[in-house]
Amino acid sequence: MPKSILVITDLNETNNCSLKKARDIAGPLGTEIDVVRFIKITATEQHDEVSVDKQSKILADSVTEVFANHQPQGSIKSQVVVTDDIVNWVVDYTNEKDFDLVVKAGHRSETLFHTPCDWALIRSLQVPVLIASQQGWRKKHVILAAIDPAAKDDVHRELNHAILEWTKKWGQKFDCSIHLVYSLPVSNILRELDIIDVQEYAREHRIEGEEQLTELLNGYDIPDVKLHVTAGAPERAIPHCANELKAELVIMGSLGRRGLQGMLIGNVAEKVIHHLRTDSLIIASNK
Repeated sequence: MPKSILVITDLNETNNCSLKKARDIAGPLGTEIDVVRFIKITATEQHDEVSVDKQSKILADSVTEVFANHQPQGSIKSQVVVTDDIVNWVVDYTNEKDFDLVVKAGHRSETLFHTPCDWALIRSLQVPVLIASQQGWRKKHVILAAIDPAAKDDVHRELNHAILEWTKKWGQKFDCSIHLVYSLPVSNILRELDIIDVQEYAREHRIEGEEQLTELLNGYDIPDVKLHVTAGAPERAIPHCANELKAELVIMGSLGRRGLQGMLIGNVAEKVIHHLRTDSLIIASNK
């Protein structure tokens, strides 16, 4: 589990969501917490020192309230940063400080030609990103990890490994129920033309999919894992499975597509997050 966490918080999130999620993760681990809030300006604007001081005081008070019982108190620090490029600042800062995890409250403002900060961070960071929802965790919470046991290329295999490692660590540190889901690929054309029934397809290939998942799990020592095999578009199948399980956290990988490819093709993880109402832990590909 992470030893140091960067928390990105802002005034628009409800009830200090990102701070509370970071606290819940850090509490059992004694993790160092670095909290940042941004004042975004354009390259030609001048920032107001009074506004920075005011935001710094508000942020410090929120951190003190949320982390009142966190020990040691000296392991938490906060800052307000004025910048015209939040994503590049975060990328440079995470590279400099070598964080293990970034926590940020989710925002749902995406359109085809506008990439919100959530997506840009997922595509740019090599550090896992926890996109926090407003949903709280039960005492014994449910986590769902999405993997592809049929992956043939090294990039997807390494993502599988990273996802399972994080799933194992999470299970070791928290009292939770662990589930794995494999979304069988189905041709979009066949699905949209109703040539194939995805539910029937999943039933027919369930045993085969479970065998692939079981084989992939060998060597990870993750106890009491429940396996699920679905079919169809992952951005629909994975959120549906998470909803059925009432999962509090979904863990998945991201290839981090950028530029025009990212806008037009997108990233499966981003499409899945769009339909989730739970926390999402995104593991970036190193390729």
